[in-house]
Amino acid sequence: MRKAELEHVLVQLPIAVCIIDEARTIVFANAAFSGGLTLRQADLTGRLLDDVFPQQIRFLKRKINSVFALKNPSFSYWQQRPHVFPMSSSRPITGDESEMYQNVQFIPLLDSADEVSHLCMVISDVTAEASYFLQQSELKAALEEEHQQLQKLHAELKQAQQQMLQSEKMASIGQLAAGVAHEINNPVGFVRSNLETMQDYTAKLINVMDRQQKIIQKQAEPRFIALLSDLYERLGVAYIQSDLPDLIKESLEGTERVRSIVKSLRDFATYDDEGWVALDLAAVIRSALALLENEIKYKAKVQLELPEQNALIWAKAASIRQLLFNVILNALQAMQPMGLLQIRCTLQQDSIELIIQDNGCGMDNETLSRIFDPFFTTKAVGQGTGLGLAEVYNIVQEHEATMQVDSEPGTGTRFRFCFKAYRG
Repeated sequence: MRKAELEHVLVQLPIAVCIIDEARTIVFANAAFSGGLTLRQADLTGRLLDDVFPQQIRFLKRKINSVFALKNPSFSYWQQRPHVFPMSSSRPITGDESEMYQNVQFIPLLDSADEVSHLCMVISDVTAEASYFLQQSELKAALEEEHQQLQKLHAELKQAQQQMLQSEKMASIGQLAAGVAHEINNPVGFVRSNLETMQDYTAKLINVMDRQQKIIQKQAEPRFIALLSDLYERLGVAYIQSDLPDLIKESLEGTERVRSIVKSLRDFATYDDEGWVALDLAAVIRSALALLENEIKYKAKVQLELPEQNALIWAKAASIRQLLFNVILNALQAMQPMGLLQIRCTLQQDSIELIIQDNGCGMDNETLSRIFDPFFTTKAVGQGTGLGLAEVYNIVQEHEATMQVDSEPGTGTRFRFCFKAYRG
């Protein structure tokens, strides 16, 4: 093909073409190239590329120099550099003119000695494809964000459902607990009354027997005394006299424990009718630690962090004290002697955060999922009723607070409470 024919073809091509020599002088630019430029030029032939595109020349020089040096084509993809040349594009979808997204090919042109004498730049308009890709990317990002929001919403709904089920369970158990407490309290009351009467009777009978034995020793015949002593020995009367008061005492202690359990059931079922007050949570924490000092001093070191100003919440004082007692005592029982108990109260913008953390034995996930169930306990028989944390749950719900429990076996447990700050 003759040079004139080749130039005629290049001029007619709808793709922008520009040819430069090694000095970066433009030797040819077809109509698609010249006409597409947003900076209007009468004639580009004979002008330096550096002068025509001063803002783009730094990037162009790197590409051009590599082609002349390596004799290999180079390529600029629109995602790496969307707009190499200042050209406008007519988008076929909307018809609106916009800045052209371009793919640019840098092609070496060889002379008869197989040396690169010129370089041809071919600019392809990929605005439609790029716009479609960008729209798809934006849509994907929007869908991803929506998916994350749905996941978050699903998690919140699941948590709300669990809280609702727990609340319903607490309400049912509370009604049952109130009934059970009432039914147990009556028989325990008269059993304890009878035991106290028996304790008094036993003391009197033992006293009578002691005096009777002294009288017999002085007045009776030796043969009668021997027969009576033999009878006492065979029946173990001396052991009965020493053991009977202890048996009655232990029975009374047992009834006292039953009464304590009944009281816990009542507290679990219904709280005090005391009024709601603006309560300084930091002051209640100090008070609780003072009351529990004897429990704490041989069991743990306390690391306390409280705000200098009042940490006011709208609350029932007795309920908050009970919450603190239950969680702190649980922490003490979970730790080896002289463990670390950390209590931190901090003021947030609209809330007050309370963290109670121990370095005790911790809990696995199965145990953690059941700690608020009434009567569930990991303590030895007789050491816990399993109502303490169920009570804590009810108190948190009553005060419209939130609670989060984190635990890991061998590491410890952290209770995090968040109460609404009282503004007056």
